[in-house]
Amino acid sequence: MTLLDLCSYIGLGATGAVTLNLFLGMLMAVRYSPVRAWPHLRINVFLLHRWTAYLAVVLTVTHPLVLLFIPAPRFRLLDLLWPTHSPLQPKINLAGAGAAYLVLLVLITSLLRTRIGRPLWRAIHYCVFPAAVLVFLHSILTDPLLKDGRPDLLDGGKIFVEICALLSFAAVAVRWRLRGAGFRPRLPAVRSAKASTGT
Repeated sequence: MTLLDLCSYIGLGATGAVTLNLFLGMLMAVRYSPVRAWPHLRINVFLLHRWTAYLAVVLTVTHPLVLLFIPAPRFRLLDLLWPTHSPLQPKINLAGAGAAYLVLLVLITSLLRTRIGRPLWRAIHYCVFPAAVLVFLHSILTDPLLKDGRPDLLDGGKIFVEICALLSFAAVAVRWRLRGAGFRPRLPAVRSAKASTGT
């Protein structure tokens, strides 16, 4: 395995972790309960969401660091932090850097949620959506071979990213469709009518 392969695999892992984290977040947002619904087991979705966020951050930060050890094309630390002049595909790399910064922002503010307050935390947490878009944009359009900047969109890794993108957009669409009640158990019509009349 070459360093380029390692960089690509870490990037794919980061994309998968972001997708899984987004999916778990959507489940939490619609009040999904793995006890009431499938698989009818006590699974701590919140804890899984937290650890997939940690994994996504670690992989997202580690992915570009591998480039520092590749002899050609030569990437400097500045090319990773602000890749406007990186050796190859600077705009696409800038999208990746933007995604990394947004993911870090969401994680840090989540850790400080009790200090900054829920309203501000919630507003910042919506940054996961543009972060995911930037992750998919960077992952799909980046040339993993670092040659001519023309990726093969039918490559196995690219197909994996494309599937992750489709699943994420589908999850967001379902979340939008289920906004409000979500998966909360509905009260029987008689009980809800009594509650509304106050009897």
